[in-house]
Amino acid sequence: MEGKTKRKKITIINILQIATLAALLLYMQIAVKTGAVSKVFLAAPTDIVREGIEIIADGTLIPHFLISVEEILVGYGLATAVGIGLGILWTIFPKTEEYANVFCAAVMAIPKVAILPLLILWFGIGFLSKVVLIFLFAVFTILYNTVTGAKQCKESYLKVAKVFEATNIETVFTVILPSALPSVFNGLRLAAATAFTGVVFSEMQSAKAGIGFLLSEAQSLLNSSRVFFLIILITVMSVVFVKAISLVEYAICHKWRRV
Repeated sequence: MEGKTKRKKITIINILQIATLAALLLYMQIAVKTGAVSKVFLAAPTDIVREGIEIIADGTLIPHFLISVEEILVGYGLATAVGIGLGILWTIFPKTEEYANVFCAAVMAIPKVAILPLLILWFGIGFLSKVVLIFLFAVFTILYNTVTGAKQCKESYLKVAKVFEATNIETVFTVILPSALPSVFNGLRLAAATAFTGVVFSEMQSAKAGIGFLLSEAQSLLNSSRVFFLIILITVMSVVFVKAISLVEYAICHKWRRV
């Protein structure tokens, strides 16, 4: 009975969400087409769809899309490897955390807007500077979530490992890291969203290609239909990426969730 009630509530909420979105789209369509709101400030949904079809059909979007995806995958992949790797290292050797934590906290606190000019000077305006910025946006979230999850490992698990005379490394990889996985994946999801922020920001500031470059170009030309389409595209990409990480988490962690 409880399950039926819950499903009914979710269905009602979904209907309300769809109705709200439909009302917003209808307002945008009417406001722009009647001239109540200038096309410079708002775009009609039909114009957004037409603009999207046009830049896909004429081959404008795909090369820029692929460049942005490549930058995200490389930067995010490096951040994942370094973040989890450092988290494990800090767990095995607590003194390394004591030593490095202050430096990581200092770098994390630096506004990314402030260091972008330096990254451009060091790595140029091409692929590498974008990857480094995405890395900086994502790595600390993954690192600190990994360490936090490792520190929350139940004492009883550690006692069992001690009884079986497990080494420090065996304890980390067979006890601490599996128990930290939910926190690790939470960090991966948060970092995925910030990775997209990083790539769009860096491409808008200094790039000759990528979705951020297209967005900056459309903004300078006051092409609001293209701006809205690209914003929607970036949002969808981010949601899909985060959802993919959640699916990987479920595939790895569903056994522990049942415990």
